[in-house]
Amino acid sequence: MTGNQIDRRKTDRINANLKLEVKVPRVDGSEDVATLETINISSSGIYFKSEHFIEPMTKLAMELEVTVPAAPGSDEVTFAPVPCEGLVVRVRPEAETPGCDDYEVAAFF
Repeated sequence: MTGNQIDRRKTDRINANLKLEVKVPRVDGSEDVATLETINISSSGIYFKSEHFIEPMTKLAMELEVTVPAAPGSDEVTFAPVPCEGLVVRVRPEAETPGCDDYEVAAFF
C-alpha cells in the first residue's frame, strides 16, 4: 500500500507461479485458450499475467495446475488440474494498449 490507499482485501495472498489455462470468450461466441502464469492467489481470487487485454467484467473459465505432494516413501511429484471460474475485476494497463504484451489481470472467484 502507498499513500492514502486502503487495503480492502479480506484474505491473504500467496505469491505463486502456477500454470493457468484461461478460456477467454470472444464476441462471436467462440473462445480463445491461453496458457498463462499466476502472480499470486488467494481464496477469493487470482492475479496473473496475460499477453492479451481482457475486458473487466469478463467471466473466465480457468484451470490451475497444482502440485500434488509425493506419497510417503516416494519422490514422484504429480500435478492436478483445478477447474474454477472467475470474473475479471481489474486490468493493468486499464485499456488495450498497442504494442503491450504484458497485462496484469485480477479475477474474483
